[in-house]
Amino acid sequence: MTLLAPRPRTRPRLTRPGRPHPALGLLLALAATVLVQLAAAHFPFAEPTRTDAVAATTTTAATLTALAWLTLRDRAPLAAYPLLAALPTFLLALPLHGTPLYLGGLASDNQFRVQYVTRYAAEAALSDVNYADLPPLYPPAWFWLAGRAASHVGIEGWAAYKPAAITSIALTTALAHALWSRLTGHRLAVALAVATLLAAFHAPAFAALEPYAWLVAAVMPPLAVLAHRALTAPRTPYRTLVLCGLYLGLATLTYTLLAAFWAFALVVMALTLIPGNPRRTRTLLTRLALVAATATPLALITWGPYLAAALPAGMPRNNALRFIPVQQTSFPLPMTELTLTGLLCLAGTLWLLTHARRTSTPGAPTARALLTLAAACYLWSLLSQLAVVLGPSSLLSFRVHPVLFATLFCAGVLAVAELTARMHTKGYVRPVAATVTATVCALALVQQAPRDLRQEFDAAYGPRPPRALIDTIAELTGGARPQDLTVLTDQHRLLSAAPYRGYLTAEPVYSHPLADFAGRTEEVRSWAQPASPAAFEARLAHGPYDPPQVFVLRRAPGAYALTLGRDNFPHQPNRVGLPVRLPAALFDAGRFAREDVGPYTVLVHRPVPPSRTQGSDPSVGER
Repeated sequence: MTLLAPRPRTRPRLTRPGRPHPALGLLLALAATVLVQLAAAHFPFAEPTRTDAVAATTTTAATLTALAWLTLRDRAPLAAYPLLAALPTFLLALPLHGTPLYLGGLASDNQFRVQYVTRYAAEAALSDVNYADLPPLYPPAWFWLAGRAASHVGIEGWAAYKPAAITSIALTTALAHALWSRLTGHRLAVALAVATLLAAFHAPAFAALEPYAWLVAAVMPPLAVLAHRALTAPRTPYRTLVLCGLYLGLATLTYTLLAAFWAFALVVMALTLIPGNPRRTRTLLTRLALVAATATPLALITWGPYLAAALPAGMPRNNALRFIPVQQTSFPLPMTELTLTGLLCLAGTLWLLTHARRTSTPGAPTARALLTLAAACYLWSLLSQLAVVLGPSSLLSFRVHPVLFATLFCAGVLAVAELTARMHTKGYVRPVAATVTATVCALALVQQAPRDLRQEFDAAYGPRPPRALIDTIAELTGGARPQDLTVLTDQHRLLSAAPYRGYLTAEPVYSHPLADFAGRTEEVRSWAQPASPAAFEARLAHGPYDPPQVFVLRRAPGAYALTLGRDNFPHQPNRVGLPVRLPAALFDAGRFAREDVGPYTVLVHRPVPPSRTQGSDPSVGER
């Protein structure tokens, strides 16, 4: 297939002659998604209604039709960018028009994600999402950008998560188109970008639920093709290798696990190339070293401070890897499903297997690159399963499933494109018929996405941030800045809505290794033991951790209650609740200001420490 043949130039250029610069296309994509989100925010019908679903179906159908027409008329190079960005925006922004929250609302993992954006909306300095005076371990790049954007625009961090998420998915689709355009004709690149978008809504991974991870995963297939060409080129393509290294470094700042997988995939790719030419081992090592050298300075932005703090402490265990969701209990085999996407993945699998071994077929290098990436996904899954059985953790293989789906979806498009080209040559298929069929199939899959994500859409209309609790804390603390207060509570939506520091995180898997989650949990449980308010005060003052200044607890007869968490890996559920009751008599009225808010009581320790202004954003306290 000539569209997939590598170009005979030794130094790849960013664009082809007559093709618009990707930066201009991405700028248009950004403008398109912002305009569509603004229009969706003014949707005239309030919930509950089905008019938003009708509008989403109509607009996505119109967008796909426009893409098909422009592609068929060979007028898509620049216009494709805003249309590709508008497609996921219509799909998400219209059903979410009546809520400021994104898919999943403020439940489960979203509490942590929104909390991270809220943290960086309040202060620009890199910091752990929850604990004070600890460097970040969870990659901060996406959350930092979203938070700082919220700060400059003047909206609260939690409210910025939805537009940041939708914008990321829209720009990822356009970025996938830009990368595939560098490798294929622009007509095929449009189809590959649409296939990449469809993979974001494929069950059970639903990569759209984690937009910052999808930003890394979606572009991995075209980058794998570029990497394969760079490793097999007779002369060292420095620009392409630096691009792969920059991607690795940025992935480390955005999603460490996928960065590790990308490095793993590159090593696997290099190992597959050695048997055919053992003399190139040194060349391959040199090129991989260039990729690593490019990535290292970026990786050290977050890993440097963390390692400097963790190494003297003996590298405490990271609970983030101690998790086994149901998706991780089996190997993903989408090509065996009797669905439209299953047939697409089956076609892609067959195309990869048949073309990867050929040497004369123009598409063989692309097939070998994508097959290696898919094989790396399955190998990573196998290693993760072994880690669960043999070790105390896993490799969270379900997080690389979106990479596998994107790879197989794109391979399926390449298979269909080649088959269509052959049938057209023989006069069996006309381009118009093929384009119409592809558009109808894409529309069928796009329409299925909201139904598959119905639960997540409903959750977005669930509980909002507890504004009454935030206002009460501000009143009782005399207006102290939230980022200067440490709060103990099991109402974790509170920490998502305002940049308080938490004494504990909602889940052990999201707790910083240096924070000693288990030790803090036992410390809170020990507070139920003191026989007097004075003993409780002494325990707070002389405990092993800085005590909370604010307690937000549920009222119970003669006590205040909260539920703590304990790591239960590898058993199910992964986290078990530990009910704790603190006798109400311990909170002496002379030492604690108290006010009831619904089923909760806010208790503020007196005196509230003064705000620290050095090194923080002075504008945050005014909002």
